Amino acid sequence: SRMMEALSRQLDFPYRRCGALVLCFNETDIPRLEELKAIVDRVTIMRDGQYITDGNFADMTMEQIIANMVGREIKEQFPRVSCPKGKKIFEVRNLNAGRLVRDINFSLYEGEIVGFAGLMGAGRTETTRAIFGVDPKDSGEFYVDGKKIEVNCPMDAIRNGVVLAPEDRKKDGLCTKLSIRQNLALPNLDLVCNKMGVINSGKEDALCEKAVKDLQIKTPNVEIDSGNLSGGNQQKVVLAKWLSFDPDILIFDEPTRGIDVAAKMEIYGLMDKLAVQGKAIIMISSELPEVIGMSDRIYIMHEGKIVDEVKRGTEEFNSEAIGARMMLGAGGADDGES
Repeated sequence: SRMMEALSRQLDFPYRRCGALVLCFNETDIPRLEELKAIVDRVTIMRDGQYITDGNFADMTMEQIIANMVGREIKEQFPRVSCPKGKKIFEVRNLNAGRLVRDINFSLYEGEIVGFAGLMGAGRTETTRAIFGVDPKDSGEFYVDGKKIEVNCPMDAIRNGVVLAPEDRKKDGLCTKLSIRQNLALPNLDLVCNKMGVINSGKEDALCEKAVKDLQIKTPNVEIDSGNLSGGNQQKVVLAKWLSFDPDILIFDEPTRGIDVAAKMEIYGLMDKLAVQGKAIIMISSELPEVIGMSDRIYIMHEGKIVDEVKRGTEEFNSEAIGARMMLGAGGADDGES
């Protein structure tokens, strides 16, 4: 990354002659572990506020570092569970929305995780925002189970079983000044209110208890502000509020950005669990290995268009081929029905 290249240049000569220099990263800007090789001599690992171990970076494998960070051995970085591909559940036809969403066509099937890959500005997030009704579309049609639906606002999408965990969870996914309880209840008032529109505290308690248990949200109670949670637990709250009413189509936009290794593994596990249940999932990530590791199919976007589609198990399903298409816009995509 640019940050790591700049750090490497600055640290390469003058500071190495000075004794010691400590680098600290918070959870929102920590570089990829493999990039640390360029600048780090020694590493100290902490977990849950306690010292775990330290040593020479060169003497530790990535697996050992991650295992110490997480507290258990990670056998697979992207643990996918094989599940059968079901029927077509969602389809987008000829979607246009501004200059970064141009003639988008694709399909989703039950039990699939479908990745969207592209460089910054390729139109991935803009496409999902148009699908969810956050941004107005210029043209295009959406189909759920073969039936055309109208989506002019997020509520339309939600009523049709389509939900979005947005790229910026603090800005668009949470009310950070409200409690976990309130964040979970707000989109689920139909589930926790009686016929008079009054919140049933028992139903609300049950909804919150289930969400905390199912997604393993680490919090002393559900009354604390969601803004005080760690990045990983904030993301879990975003997901939990949607999962409460059992949607069929879930859009994950940068689901692991700014969260720790353990939380990432939990998010991957949740995505797998949802796929096994027959849900259809769209995943957007700026980390290409993550997209490749978690996706059954990948649509590649370039300058607002889908320029190709690659499927797991094919020769083109690798970082080199996908990266080239992301940059050059080469290739052509079908609608994924084969």
